[in-house]
Amino acid sequence: MDTMVSLGIGCGLGAGLFQSLSYLCIRLFNKRHNDNIIALLALSHILMGLISIPLAGMLWPESMPGVRAYQWPLLGSAGFYLSGQFFLFAAIIHSEPSRVSPLLGLKVFILALISVIFLDQQFNMPKWIAVLLTTGAVLLLSRSGKRLEGRFILLGLVACVSYCLSDLCVKELVDHFAFLGVLRGAVMATALSYVVCGAVGAVVVMVNPRHSTWDTWLYAVPFAICWFTAMIFLFSCFGLIGVVFGNILQSTRGIISIVLGFVIAHIGFQTLEPKPTHRMVVQRMVAAVLMTLAVVLFLI
Repeated sequence: MDTMVSLGIGCGLGAGLFQSLSYLCIRLFNKRHNDNIIALLALSHILMGLISIPLAGMLWPESMPGVRAYQWPLLGSAGFYLSGQFFLFAAIIHSEPSRVSPLLGLKVFILALISVIFLDQQFNMPKWIAVLLTTGAVLLLSRSGKRLEGRFILLGLVACVSYCLSDLCVKELVDHFAFLGVLRGAVMATALSYVVCGAVGAVVVMVNPRHSTWDTWLYAVPFAICWFTAMIFLFSCFGLIGVVFGNILQSTRGIISIVLGFVIAHIGFQTLEPKPTHRMVVQRMVAAVLMTLAVVLFLI
C-alpha cells in the first residue's frame, strides 16, 4: 500500500469520526432549540464561512485561475451539499443519530452505479463485492434498533442522492486545484465551498433574524467545528483515493456513531442516545466486520 492510499484511508476515517461527532451536536442543538434545523444550518454555515475566508486567503496562489474556470463544480458541491444537509437534518430531529447516519452508507452503492453508468468507470469483482458488503452493513446497522418509519428512510435516500452529486462535484473541484498539491488543493476547495455555503446562511438569517440569538450561535459552534474538520478530511480523502473508496471509508461513521452513542448512553445521556439491547450489539458487531472486509476488498 503506497503512502497516498494510506493517507487517503486515514483522511476517510477522520472524516467518519468527526461527522459522527457532528451528528451528536445536531441532537444537542435540537434538544435545546426545538428542532430548529434551519437555524442550525444557517448559523453553522455562517461560522464555517467566516473560518473559510482567511483560510482561503492564506492558501491563495499568485496564479489563481478565474472563477469561471471552476464555478460549476463549486456551485454543485455547495448546492447539492446544502440540499443533502437539509434532508438529513429533517430525518435526524425525529430519530437518534446512530439510526439515521448509517443510511447514508447507501451513497456507496448509488455512487458506484453513477460512476459506471454515467462516468464510464469500471470496477473489478472484489470492488463490487466491497460495495455490496458496505451496503449490507449499512442496512444491518439501520435495523439495529427500532425500525425507522418510511418517511425517514425517504428523507435519508433523498439526502444520499444529494450528497452523491455533491461528492462528484467535490472531486472535480479538488482536482482543479491539484496544482497546489493534493492536500493544499483539497483545503482550498473546502474553504471556497464553505464561503458559498456561508453566504447562503447569511441570506437565511437576514430574511429571518429570529434564528440569530446568542444561545443559537453558541450551540451552533460545536457542530460547525466538527463538520468543517470532517469536510477537510473528506475533501482530502476524495482527492487522494477517489469518491467511491472514500465513501466506503466514510461509511464507518455509522459504526463510529453507534460506538459514541453506546458510550454516551452509558454515562447517563440517554436523551441523546438510548442504551442498545444485546441483539443490537451483535448486529452492530457483524456490520463492523462486513465494513472492514469491504475496505480490504476495495484495496485488491
